[in-house]
Amino acid sequence: MQTIEVIISAFVTIFSLGLLCVSIKSYRKHNNIKLLIIGFVFLVFLIKALLVSIGLFYPDFTVIRFDLYSGLIDFIILLLLFIATLKR
Repeated sequence: MQTIEVIISAFVTIFSLGLLCVSIKSYRKHNNIKLLIIGFVFLVFLIKALLVSIGLFYPDFTVIRFDLYSGLIDFIILLLLFIATLKR
C-alpha cells in the first residue's frame, strides 16, 4: 500500500461526503428534484470511495470481484447524472 493511494482515497472520500452534504442542504432549501438526484449520485460515489478505502487497508476485501462492482457503480452514477439532466 502506497501513501499516495491512501491520501487520494481519503481525499475522494471526504470530498464526496462534503458534496453529499452540500447537495442535501441545497435540496432542502430549494426543493428541486434535480438536487436530490445529484445527492444520490454523491451518495453512490461516497459508497464507492469507501469500498476503495476499505480495499486499501484490507486486501482480502477486494476478493469479492470489486472490479465488477466498480463498473456497476460507475454505471449507476452515470445513469443518475443522465436522469438529473433530463428532469425539468
